Amino acid sequence: MLTTPAPANTQPAMCLLHGDFHTMEQACWAATTDWYFNHQTMDEHGDRHAYLAAVERRMLDNLLETLR
Repeated sequence: MLTTPAPANTQPAMCLLHGDFHTMEQACWAATTDWYFNHQTMDEHGDRHAYLAAVERRMLDNLLETLR
């Protein structure tokens, strides 16, 4: 049986707000947009890599909090 793919807006993405990979809501997208707006001096690939690094850092920080 073939399944219908989910609409693009329900696809999980890297979320800096929560430091997680999940289906993002309005607050998540607002945090992402703010981050990109504050880092406009980077080139297209540099800002994407920096954003992913910031999300990974947030994920690690969240993990460390759960271990304390």
